[in-house]
Amino acid sequence: MKIGIIGPDRMAMTWEQHLRSVSGVREVVIAPKISILNDVDACLILSDDRAPATDTGELMEAVKRGYHILRIAPLPTNPDEIHSWHEASEESGVIMMFSMWSHYSPATRWLFNHISTPRKIHVHREWAGPKFTPDAFTLYRIFLEEISLCLEWTGSRPVSFEGDMSTAPYRPNEPHKMQQLFIRFANGTTASILLNPFGLENRHSRFVTGDKMAAVCQINEHLIKKWLLDGQTAYTPEVMRFEYREPAHHLLSHFMRAIQTGKKPLFGIRELNQLASLVRNFPSG
Repeated sequence: MKIGIIGPDRMAMTWEQHLRSVSGVREVVIAPKISILNDVDACLILSDDRAPATDTGELMEAVKRGYHILRIAPLPTNPDEIHSWHEASEESGVIMMFSMWSHYSPATRWLFNHISTPRKIHVHREWAGPKFTPDAFTLYRIFLEEISLCLEWTGSRPVSFEGDMSTAPYRPNEPHKMQQLFIRFANGTTASILLNPFGLENRHSRFVTGDKMAAVCQINEHLIKKWLLDGQTAYTPEVMRFEYREPAHHLLSHFMRAIQTGKKPLFGIRELNQLASLVRNFPSG
């Protein structure tokens, strides 16, 4: 399979090396614009972490040419723009996938497969003081990623939101504060998210209870501790560790499988469109 790469030179060279280690890739071409690429099967569209979303024209050009797309960049949040991408992808049959890293973690997939109907979800993120806390831009990305995971995991429509966490773009000099959000879904599942800059350590955990199992996933260590909820075994937890040393390889391998099998990606344009539509209903201040 021949893959094109569009984006900043340094990023492009890094991702070229990642691609060459993925099965099924026979040729990689780096180009400054989609229009220069010829006869590729798919393309990676890269954007720097701090750059605004200026690659819309390149993305739509790739769709017109029938190239499958993996966009590795901060998530766009303009609902109208995302909706137009969704329509174009649906009409063309092009796979459009986005780099939402947590969706591809082996530990995350294990949780989703073994507790397919969660009843309660709690996401806990803390840092050892404001100077160790990510900047406002990164905090916003963290928030969107956790919301997207809750949407996939519950498979249900949110019906209410409570808390002080906003989807309005964060101001660069906004003071750090503890933020909370509580979501109730139509199927009865509830989810809460806590972002706390005034903690003891850098800790990222997801807690969940289902009908037959409870578990906690320590994200930084890729560790899951589970309890079976059937009498005595509820008091005998099992600890499991997962390897996730090459997240880029996981992402690219999933992209290649989606192209080869025609199966929709874990986080593609459909999921992004759903997330953007949901964001419209959140508090804006």
